[in-house]
Amino acid sequence: MHAQTSALTGRGISLSFGGIKVLRGLDVEFRAGEITGLIGPNGAGKTSLFNCLTGAYNPQGGTITYAGHPLNGLPPAARAKLGILRSFQTVALCPDLTVLENVMVGVARNYHAGWLNAFLPLSRGNREYAEMQSAAERALAELGLRDTAHLLPGQLPPGMLRLVEIARAIVGRPSVLLLDEPAAGLNNAETRDLTRTLRAIASPDLVMVVVEHDMDLVMSICNRIYVLNFGELVACGTPDEIRQNPDVVRIYLGSDDD
Repeated sequence: MHAQTSALTGRGISLSFGGIKVLRGLDVEFRAGEITGLIGPNGAGKTSLFNCLTGAYNPQGGTITYAGHPLNGLPPAARAKLGILRSFQTVALCPDLTVLENVMVGVARNYHAGWLNAFLPLSRGNREYAEMQSAAERALAELGLRDTAHLLPGQLPPGMLRLVEIARAIVGRPSVLLLDEPAAGLNNAETRDLTRTLRAIASPDLVMVVVEHDMDLVMSICNRIYVLNFGELVACGTPDEIRQNPDVVRIYLGSDDD
């Protein structure tokens, strides 16, 4: 599918809770082949926008489309089947499954028998289990995590846990990957590993959007950046354009009158 037609697009997205406006008529376009950053102060509406894109929230106004197909009203599971996947601010791995098994959960949606049936003593389940395991092993190897496959999440440091969650997302061959603060809680070395990983998994057919407070990471990997503040779009542009935008500088550094 051509990159220009593979955009995840929002037009006039508006969201309110109890009369409080969280998103105010946002227009956004996240393109395949690019890594797009989504930044802004706490409470700017970044995660709320993610929740609208993935179907966790239903905006009161506006339209969301992927590759020209409307997404409004589709629940998260239906959007996941279209390849629209996300990670969360808090790592959400099952502590009682091995790393390999956690990643296998991410590919189950691509199989007819499903995750539970894959463990039943049936030929179809056995075949699909082997395929899911092979796909998970490839995803771990791609992220340099091959040696962690049979460990439990509790045995890994925070940086590796983040990479495992990303492996679980990419194993299902997503068309859209939404990463919510992937560098949260990571040290400098772990953030460098994450940066290399995100660059490595970028591809011409993948829409990747990153919400992140680590400005060095955002500026180093993103092709374009959207800046939100109080639910409104303040700026959109390349990293250099965003660095020089006076409204962005004011939001992050304060005006001379502050």
